[in-house]
Amino acid sequence: MAAHDTKMTGDFKSKPATLALAERIVALVKSLGQSEQEVKGQVSFAVKRKFLWMWTYGHMADGTVYVTVCLDRKTDNQNYHDVKQISPKRWNHHVVMRSFEQIESQWFRQLIKAGYDFGCH
Repeated sequence: MAAHDTKMTGDFKSKPATLALAERIVALVKSLGQSEQEVKGQVSFAVKRKFLWMWTYGHMADGTVYVTVCLDRKTDNQNYHDVKQISPKRWNHHVVMRSFEQIESQWFRQLIKAGYDFGCH
């Protein structure tokens, strides 16, 4: 992709390291139970409601996945890039994933599990 490409995408095929990270996140989500996966401008996951989105940008180096997990409460963690309240009882927790170690970490697994549980209700 061109260096000036700022478009958000859920298609990771042109970035093998990004694709590998995304596939690991997908496997983690699938290990929690059934969910629906949708690929548009982002990859999103839902059970009864959407709870996780991931994407990259065309201009980003290979090996970076952006993830947003929605919860009904704010949680704090030094590894979060940002946390924003988007409506009453809706908090988006943004993380930037650049390694398998991050994906396998306890804090990320807990965040994904909390998001999955939120999506179930």
